This record gives sequence, C-alpha cells and structure tokens, in this order.
Amino acid sequence: IYIFVVMCFHDMGVHGDSLTILQAPEFVSFQKGEWPVSGEKIPDLVALTMGFSVQEDLAWPGLRAASLFQRPRANVLVVVRGVDSLTLPQSVASYHLENPVPFTLDDVAETVHSLFAEDTPVVLQLAPSEERLYMLGKANAVFEDLPVTLQQIRARLSQDGSVLTSLPLNSLSRNAEADLLFLSEVQVLHDITALLLRHKHLARDHSPDIYSLELSGLEELGRVYGQDSPQYRDATAILASVLQKSWYWEREGSLHHNLFKCLLVWI
Repeated sequence: IYIFVVMCFHDMGVHGDSLTILQAPEFVSFQKGEWPVSGEKIPDLVALTMGFSVQEDLAWPGLRAASLFQRPRANVLVVVRGVDSLTLPQSVASYHLENPVPFTLDDVAETVHSLFAEDTPVVLQLAPSEERLYMLGKANAVFEDLPVTLQQIRARLSQDGSVLTSLPLNSLSRNAEADLLFLSEVQVLHDITALLLRHKHLARDHSPDIYSLELSGLEELGRVYGQDSPQYRDATAILASVLQKSWYWEREGSLHHNLFKCLLVWI
C-alpha cells in the first residue's frame, strides 16, 4: 500500500501549479473538488496520510479520510518544475496548489526513522539537478551506489541499463546539455526502481518508506527551447509515461502490493 503524489510548479506560482494524487490505497480517501492546498501544508498532508499526527489541523476537505490503524507502505512525492501539469489519466485527484513555497519532508522522515528504528524504513530525498541527496536508515545501504552528481549520472547514461536504449528520444539529443539534464533525471528514476527490485524485502516489510524527488529537467528544456518546442513536448510525454507506467505505477505497485500513495506536484 503506497501513495504516489506528483506536484507541478510553473514559474514560481504564476501559472497553474498543481498537486496530483496518482495512486492511493483504499483507506486513504481523497475527494475530488475545487479545493486549493497551500504548498506549506504538503508535509502535514503527507504525515496525515501516513497516520501521523500534526501540530495544527489541516482543515482541507480534499483529504476525506486516513486510517489510524493502517498506513501506506510507501509515500512517493515527486516535484516537477517547469510544467503546469502532466497527462496522467489514471490519477485519483488533482488540486490547485497555492503558495508553492520550498518545503521538505525532513520532519516526516525523522518520525518514520524514530518510530521504526528497529525495522528497515527506506528514506530517500533526492534532487539530481542540485546534486542534493538525503538518506536515513537502510536507504544508506540500498542506495549507496546510486549516482548522485550530474557527472556520475551522465556517465551512467553510457553504461549497461541506460534509458537511452529504451526511450523514444525523438527530438531529444544525447549531446545537448539541457537534454542530458532531463535524461539524467529519468535515469535516476529508473535506477531507484532497479535497486528496489533487487531489495524487495525492504519494500515488503512493515515499516513505511518515503521517497521525495525533485525534477527540474523540464524547466531547463522550456527555458532553452521554449514550451512549444518538440524537445519540450517529447520530454513531457516521456516523463508522464515513466511516472505512470514504467516506474512506480507498474514496478513499485508489484513491490508494495499496491499499498502505496503517490503525490505529484507540478511547479
């Protein structure tokens, strides 16, 4: 049981920033409607869906119910910068995001780590474009070989298992800097899945896992080529496919027995 959430951010909140629930277990219920949510409340929203308490009442009608007796086995939060939204037809619900201020899931991660210290929670927060990585607990062992710096990730693109051999690149170039940044982020998503498939016992234990990923490759493609460019359109289609099918939707679903929550944020 896991939750998959995508957040999209566009030009620091000038356009249609959004929060999309890609998948959620039955005991975490989201109600469709025109209920905006503030970016600063995202950590509290994640905590509540995982059965943890928060200091202030969220008072947001979009979250209809969360169980005190069941919690998602994983919470996946993906922040996508530089796009209003992605086409994700199988999503549970989508909401307008107000005041998309910077936030982290550090407090939620610390709660998980303290409550399940004797178990094997995986806590991974990653922003490839900023070469920023934060890990706790067993994640330190599972992801110790995960490429972190852009130089490492780009080198990974030329090795066995590279996404370049399977993605429909179309207008995207293997040599352009902006294109490589985007493809590097897709490679990281692919490698995280591959590592989890090799350590299935971590995904199937009783401790909840947290994944928080921030992607800015689309933002850079839009800046370099424009959002009407074939490069931007092709990259948008690739990322939507990776998020909904290739990565957590199919592979992680089987790992966590569909007991997950995913939040997607477009900025």
